[in-house]
Amino acid sequence: MTGMPRDGLTRRELLILPLALPFIGAGVAAAEIQARKGTYTVDVALLYATVMLRLTGTIDETVDRVGGRYDVRLVREGAGIANRVESSGRWQDGRWAPLRSTSWFQVRGRESRSEVLYDYGRAVVDYRFRGETFFMRRLRVVDDSLTLPNGVRVDDVMSAILNYADGAWKPDADGLYQTYVVRRRRNDGEGPDDVDPQPRAEFAPLELRITTDEATGKPTGLFDMTRFSSWAKKHKPARIVFGPSRRPELITSSLMLGTSVTIRLHES
Repeated sequence: MTGMPRDGLTRRELLILPLALPFIGAGVAAAEIQARKGTYTVDVALLYATVMLRLTGTIDETVDRVGGRYDVRLVREGAGIANRVESSGRWQDGRWAPLRSTSWFQVRGRESRSEVLYDYGRAVVDYRFRGETFFMRRLRVVDDSLTLPNGVRVDDVMSAILNYADGAWKPDADGLYQTYVVRRRRNDGEGPDDVDPQPRAEFAPLELRITTDEATGKPTGLFDMTRFSSWAKKHKPARIVFGPSRRPELITSSLMLGTSVTIRLHES
């Protein structure tokens, strides 16, 4: 009967199969290497909008699902502002795990750069950071190593985005998405120009509670920025809106001293 499942292959199918396999394999391999391109726009309003900066850039993402590797790159320069972010990693233990991430930002001549290397064989993360504070241009330098704790989920921003998009980042029983990101340690009460006399790296919690926006029906999340920026305010979490592909399409953040950041991301 048509539509009924059957066991095995017919003689005709067995004869055709060796001829078809190379083409099937090629098609699967091509489908499993996914390349995405997109653009993004960053609008920064500094000091109660007395200084306005805009940056437009490109996003290149390659995910090799057969080889279990990913590479993401964001690059662009604007007037008074520029950035370059790169992240690469692999699929392990049912999720995307970062291997190396680098970032470089420049705002009005103030530079900030970081490099993070993840060695899962040695269970060690090496973290290097060098950046200037905005007003007084004080130098912050960190060269530190952390031991990867057993059973603790660690990401960088890009691997967290990929894991959420692929459904590999699961919420806990309370509906909270939680992971940890390696960052420069930020002490409580640190101001925009404060410099830690004993600079260290740390595993900073990145937590998202996803809800559905009533107006748009899109998933949205709030996350605390105070562990990641001296400009962040405790009771003003950043807001992230996800698109149909479960990737971010809008990020907004209200910071200290009348400063705000809006990031819009578009898939090509």
